[in-house]
Amino acid sequence: MKKSIPLMIVLIISLITGCGQSNSKVTSNGSPQNAELKVQTTITVVAPKSPATIPILRMIEGNCMGDKIKIDLQLYSDMETMMAMASEGDYGILIVPAHTAANLNNKGVDVKLLNVFNWGGMCLSTTDSDCNSWEDLAGKELYVPSKGSVPEILTQYFLKQNGLAVGENIEVVYSSHNEIAQLLSVGTIKYAVDAQPFVTSNTNNVLGYKVISEFSEEWRLTQGEEYSMPANCMVSSNEYLSKNEELINSFNKKFSEAVEWTVENPAEAGALASANLNANAELIAEAMQGFGFDYQSAVDSQKDLEQYYNVLLEMKPESIGGTIPNKEFYHLQK
Repeated sequence: MKKSIPLMIVLIISLITGCGQSNSKVTSNGSPQNAELKVQTTITVVAPKSPATIPILRMIEGNCMGDKIKIDLQLYSDMETMMAMASEGDYGILIVPAHTAANLNNKGVDVKLLNVFNWGGMCLSTTDSDCNSWEDLAGKELYVPSKGSVPEILTQYFLKQNGLAVGENIEVVYSSHNEIAQLLSVGTIKYAVDAQPFVTSNTNNVLGYKVISEFSEEWRLTQGEEYSMPANCMVSSNEYLSKNEELINSFNKKFSEAVEWTVENPAEAGALASANLNANAELIAEAMQGFGFDYQSAVDSQKDLEQYYNVLLEMKPESIGGTIPNKEFYHLQK
């Protein structure tokens, strides 16, 4: 069952703000529980240098696959690098935002969606004690990260759903999460779209700061309680999957367990992020419940993904590559 706790798209923060670090690799040995492998096998996992990768780090640290599978973790810090790595196809598993998976598919990149493990969106926040809803933003100036990004598209969508139109009864200023945090702290601005772990940091450090609306909850209000908002997902290439289906299915199972461990052990997860991702361990641990980790198979998440893609197609078709992927996009293993 999907959680209704505060959710966020951690990967998008990393790509918006820029990590400013080169690609790196982490490796571990392991083997699938139900596979009788005669020789060591390597599975290459391409993932963002962000907290979304913590479950993979757990798999490596815990040697979750056994002794005959080597996990070769390659970290990317920007979308351009990820697209190049995806296009080359030299990987077993690729972790990307849900909208990027659709975009890759529609651009002819041979990908098949395995699961969704991050759910939710950003947060609408303020230091104005009289502001308690989207409607209260009328006549105000809202700071939003990265023009053209999915957070910005969803912000526009929720404004529209609440009777607000940019340039008519609300103004939007595009900025970065770091700058927004600074401006909030000195009182220069009062209204902003934020994401974890910035939300937790601002809550601790900015006087009067509060969350007005979690995008995940606003999504359910506008789409229906049966829909959750996908964020990060895992894909493989059809070619790799056809040759290594038992391996991928075993990896999926172990990954789902690692996602559960990440949620249940925030301090240890924060330490992994600190050691491997140059993150603040205490902040990651405190923000853990806002990251929206919850493993769902491709089959179980298909309804949510299709609803999400429909909204993005309406708001900005190019964000998903111009069309909604067909049923062949989803890996059928539960």
